[in-house]
Amino acid sequence: MGGEYYMSLPYRNIITIDRNLRTPLYLQVSTSIIKNIVRGIIAPGHRLPGARSLSGLLKVSRRTIMQAYDELEAQGWIEVMPSKGTYVQSKIPVRKNVPLSLDRPPKKHSKIKWSNKLDFLDHFSALEDSEYNFLIDTGYPDVRLAPLKELSQAMSRVINSRLTPKLMNYSSAFRGHPWLISEFRNYLSESRGIHVDTDSIMITRGSLMAFHCIYQVLLDRDDIVVMGDVSFEVAKKIARIAGGNIMTVSVDKDGINVDELEQICKTTKVKSVFVMPHHHHPTTVSLSAERRVKLLMLSYEYGFSIIEDDYDYDFHYDSGPLLPMASVDNQGHVIYVGSLSKTVAPSLRLGFVVAAPSIIRQLERVSRYIDCHGNVGLEKAIAHLFREGIIRRHLKKSLKMYHRRRDRFCRLLEENIGSQINYTKPDGGLALWTEFNDSINLNTLRKNCLSEKLLIPRTTFSDAQGKCINGLRMGFASMNDTEMDHAVNILKRSIVG
Repeated sequence: MGGEYYMSLPYRNIITIDRNLRTPLYLQVSTSIIKNIVRGIIAPGHRLPGARSLSGLLKVSRRTIMQAYDELEAQGWIEVMPSKGTYVQSKIPVRKNVPLSLDRPPKKHSKIKWSNKLDFLDHFSALEDSEYNFLIDTGYPDVRLAPLKELSQAMSRVINSRLTPKLMNYSSAFRGHPWLISEFRNYLSESRGIHVDTDSIMITRGSLMAFHCIYQVLLDRDDIVVMGDVSFEVAKKIARIAGGNIMTVSVDKDGINVDELEQICKTTKVKSVFVMPHHHHPTTVSLSAERRVKLLMLSYEYGFSIIEDDYDYDFHYDSGPLLPMASVDNQGHVIYVGSLSKTVAPSLRLGFVVAAPSIIRQLERVSRYIDCHGNVGLEKAIAHLFREGIIRRHLKKSLKMYHRRRDRFCRLLEENIGSQINYTKPDGGLALWTEFNDSINLNTLRKNCLSEKLLIPRTTFSDAQGKCINGLRMGFASMNDTEMDHAVNILKRSIVG
């Protein structure tokens, strides 16, 4: 049936060839024929043109078509019948014929249905680099300051080692490479007063993987997780993915309100409390010493865990930072999470968890099903940088630079748009929490800024009542002086405009 009709197919149009690709022409031809068979355009049992005929249509050599047919025959798509011709296998399941229309694009809508349990997650759309020249981020480090040359040299040493074949294979370093774990133990002891053995540390692909593992270990369906009402939205959503039920307490100049937490604990079983003790995201406030102590006491009394996200502990400008709660916890209630994303560069994706060994063992079980083992080569290279003091020197240099940039950014904002905003200079961190006058529409402000090639944060925050806060978390650390000048000037013109 239809043999004569299909012989009239416009092969020159349905078989695509791109001579700029590295893929051999015969593979392009065979792949294109397979796609048209699957789509129902070339039917089972259909007789294909002879090699000489098709080579003329496609402007390729006869040898190319013969190689393509050999490939199709080897894969079982066609059968060659001596003295009769080349035919599409008749046993291939027949798909309903789709009328061929060259002026209509193929249907791209999938019939696969996905679960609605993740409807609360945001849809992200990335902007191309060409769409903006200047960026005010939410608090990124300046990767231009990172010790990339030293990291490259360390990576080269690792890759060129005689142990490279073993390094590139699967390993049993499920918690991270022992060298880096050992270096993290020393680093945490020196910088944070956290004294633990190596069996209390696990390396992760950044802090987000750490949160996924922690919540999978801790939470059963609808277990209560308490956070600040204005808080790190990603952490909230990760807890919800794991089945957690979020309750919130207010955040003021001293951090999360632990008195409100105590009232919740009196009537509700709380499984975990998430806290960012230094430079709370997004407001940049730090949890006071009094509240830290009370939070620990409440965790012991009511039996909940504390997830302490200390993502930028290393950047404190006006005074020494308070020691983490993990440094004084003697009952194993604190799960401490840190990252090199802000310390060195976001794309390194190296984080760490410090917790009781029993918890680390459970986290390790979960991590094997997310990432059976990490980037062993990178972990060894970073361990080299710690051993040689390069990370510590980088932190010292960055701290000085970011301190100066914080002061400069605050001064520029005050001089140019001080009457339109309200903020408190943070004592550390990489960003400023800025609330704008109610007369300023942030969506309009973003559009005005983008028209002048400045991209500002899109993230919005709401209070406990669900009211949208007219504020932005604006990073200063990643901008040099020239970029900062341009950014603030555009911000000023966009507000006035």
